Parts: sequence; structure tokens; C-alpha cells
Amino acid sequence: MTYIKKYGIALPHFRISDKVLHPRLGREVLHAVCYADEDIITLAWQAAEKLGDEVDAVLFATTTPVFKGRYHASYLADLLGLPDGITALDVGTTHRAGTDALLLADALITGGKHGNVLVVASSISYPAIGKEVQTPFGHGAVAMILSKDKGIAQITHAASYSEAFAEEFVYKGGQVKYDARFAGTAGFLSNMKKVLAGLTPQGTSSLIINSAYVKLIFNALKKGGYDLEKQVAPDKLVPRFGFLGAAHGLLRLAFALENTPGISVLVDYNNGSNVITFDVAKNTAPVSSDSGNTTAIASYQDYLTLRKRGKFDGRGYESIEMFSSEMMQEREKSQFLRLKAFECKSCGTVYYLKAARCNNCKGTDFREKQLSKTGTVYTLTSEYYFPISFPPANMIVIDLDGGGRITVQQTDDMYQDEHTKISIGDKVKLVLRKMMENDKKPNYFWKCVKL
Repeated sequence: MTYIKKYGIALPHFRISDKVLHPRLGREVLHAVCYADEDIITLAWQAAEKLGDEVDAVLFATTTPVFKGRYHASYLADLLGLPDGITALDVGTTHRAGTDALLLADALITGGKHGNVLVVASSISYPAIGKEVQTPFGHGAVAMILSKDKGIAQITHAASYSEAFAEEFVYKGGQVKYDARFAGTAGFLSNMKKVLAGLTPQGTSSLIINSAYVKLIFNALKKGGYDLEKQVAPDKLVPRFGFLGAAHGLLRLAFALENTPGISVLVDYNNGSNVITFDVAKNTAPVSSDSGNTTAIASYQDYLTLRKRGKFDGRGYESIEMFSSEMMQEREKSQFLRLKAFECKSCGTVYYLKAARCNNCKGTDFREKQLSKTGTVYTLTSEYYFPISFPPANMIVIDLDGGGRITVQQTDDMYQDEHTKISIGDKVKLVLRKMMENDKKPNYFWKCVKL
């Protein structure tokens, strides 16, 4: 048996309304939008960081990769401090990549070779300029640990149904979209006949169909005995966050874990369907990083600035290369990325980077100490030298809780107001971000946000 043991959700701090994207045509629909220093790696790390380290495989699903020729799964495993040599695979191609990874994780566990598999789906995409209102885009990541040990929900059945026909796709870099009426019949409806033949409404608390074409099968569901109001779950997440691409199927699964006890069925459709039946013993407490403390993007121009930084394959994207040493990063990654510091055995003074001797007591013996990710502002400065989208760059010196001092840049500070303006003595927390917004090389480091 396979169980969903834990899960985490990462959503960016910023939202933009369709009313801002298009004041005349826009509706009260929100989109979660990444800040200039976020990408699929930082979102994936944020979703997975608190799930623990008892993992023997990592599966990373995305349709918007930042790497080619390098695995996102193994890179994330290293950021999380997981053991070298574990199974690490990437899954992609369509928006059901997240549930593709879930099916693969289920197979790895039922096969008996793996006990705890981390599944991560992360997606960041931007519609064409001027087409934002017609596209329910959104950014985010979902992470889940599937385990042979009992958890918050049991996966009782998992299957995949292929479909040769696709309604819309990219071919040689160009968008292909067929006639909507014909495509919906030849693709979605054809595939749903196979899917529904293997399902029954009896005993099903919730049927979750993750597809924009879901209304096409309402009549078939009625004839099959489903109560559309009570059993067929509407997508309440798109109006709040947008459509999260490869992560959206897992996001809807997590929403069911929090809100629907009993047996639920997730049908994730995109050029075929993945069907996952899971039994939730009791509702879990929400674990989303979206705490309600979000900031609305005030203007279309600010959105375009973020888009220019995030759409790294766009025509106007210009990379900036700052000095970095791969050898130093690899040698010191325990300190830089995992916050493993050094504590003087004699007096307890904590050093972020190892010193030859303690400045306080002159001792030379140190032990490793895990630094906290929260602390208090000791001092700060603002500067215009460092190239960022929304200057100035606020450099914050933080006394970390439990000892240690670190200097980092503030982030999520597009607007300076009472929620973001930092003063000496304020509480802050560390978050993993890109060191450079337009980086030429992967260079992730800590920044801070105000608590």
C-alpha cells in the first residue's frame, strides 16, 4: 500500500488581479506571481523544506525547466541536504507531469525498493503580453512524500489512460490548436469514456476532474449517477491563484486532503488522464505557505518588470554574470546553503564561517551548529550599486535566534510600506532565492523577509 505521508505548498507572495491586467475586461480573478528572484527551484525548495529528510527518491515534475542537461531532482535533493546517490528523476512534457510523478512514486513504493519518495511539481509560465486575461496562469509548487508507512491518506488505486489526440500543444516551438468542438470530442470526451468506465459514484465523496473541458462531460456524469453539486468538485483554486500548470493536479489533491474526508478520485487530464483514488481518514490542517499575508501588484508595468525577469527565454531577457566560484560554492555549501555554522566549544560564540580561532576567548576547538532561519535585525543599509528590479537593495545584518550573524539582501520588497519596511530590532526570516535576478549560472542564497 502507498500512503500520502506529508505535503507542502509554496505560493509566491504577490498577486495580480485581472482588473489590473485589463481594467475593462478583467474580472476579480487573482494570479500568484513570482518575485524577480524566484524560480521553480526556489518554489520547489520552499514546498519541500519542512517535509523531513527520510527520503530515498526524488521525482521533480515541471513543464518550465530552468535546466537542460541537468536534473532538477538531483539539484533539489542537494539543496535539501538529502544523501548523494539516491534515485532522482525529472518528469515533464504536459501539465499532468505532477500526477505522472505521483504514479511513478506509487510504482516505486509498491515495487518494494523505495520506502519514502518525495514528489515535487513546480511551474512558472507567463502568457503572451496582452493575453493575460484569457489565460488563467499562476505560479507555485506542491511537494508530497509518498510512503509505505501510514499517513494522512491512502492511495487505493492508480491508473493512466493514454490518448493519441491532443487538443493543443507546441510543435517545433509553435503553438498548435485544433478546432475546439472537434478537439473536445476527439480528445477529452474520448478519453473520459475510458476513464468513467472504471469508476463508480457509489462511495465517492468527491470526483476531481482537473481539466478546462470538464463541463463537456456533465451530462455523462449525470447519466452515470453522479450528483454534480455534491460529488463533482469545482475548481476553487484557479480564481485564487490561477492555473499552476504541472503543479495544479497535486494542488487540487492537497485541497481535497484539507476539505474532503472519505474516498476521492482525482482525474488529471492532458493528452490522456491519470486517475488516482485516495482515502482520507480525516481532514488535515492547511499547510499552504499562502498565509493570507499577500501583496497586490499595483500596476501592469510592475507586472511586466517581474515578467521580464521570470521569462528567461523571452526576447528581452538579458543575463548578468557576477563573480562566483564554483569550487568555493561546492566546498562551503554546508555553510552557504544548509546554514551549518561553527560554535566555539569553550565560550559558545557562533561563527557562520569558520575562523582559525575564536575572537572572544581565543579558543581553537569548534563544533558544528545548525543555524536558525529566524532572527532580529542588528543593522541595515540601502544601496543602488547592486543591480535589482526595484532599487534600492536593502542589505540586512541579522542576529539569528540561537546565535550566529549573517548579512543578506531583503526580498519581496517591491513596495516599501509598513509590511516591508525593516528597522533595527525587527524580526525577519530567511528564504532561499536566486542571488542574481538575471543570473547566468545557478547561484542560490539566502535573503530575508519581514515577519
